[in-house]
Amino acid sequence: MLELTDAQWAALCASDERNFVATIRDDIVLDNPKLANDPTLLDRLVAAYKEAKTLGFQQDKELGEFLQMEAEIPGFYRVKPIASWLRKPGRPVEDRFDDLMAVTKKNLRDQQPPQDAK
Repeated sequence: MLELTDAQWAALCASDERNFVATIRDDIVLDNPKLANDPTLLDRLVAAYKEAKTLGFQQDKELGEFLQMEAEIPGFYRVKPIASWLRKPGRPVEDRFDDLMAVTKKNLRDQQPPQDAK
């Protein structure tokens, strides 16, 4: 059986995490090609990923959505009300993030002008 030192294991995990973030970045760029020209995108996403893990995110779906938000709204998780909401005790951070996303989507829908009936 292969045995890794702590340093080797840490390097393997870091590589795996960077590959995950790079894959998410590629998906983001496919959805929004203008972001392909952002030279800071990958580094911002890596930093956001690290923060999400620090906050307690574990599920790939929510991590991907967190990174998508970072791509569209750099530093969104540092805005005081959002940072406070995500760090509030009592519920898992992923549930809080899902709530944040639902409220944001609802607010965006409510801000759109009504469609003319045809």
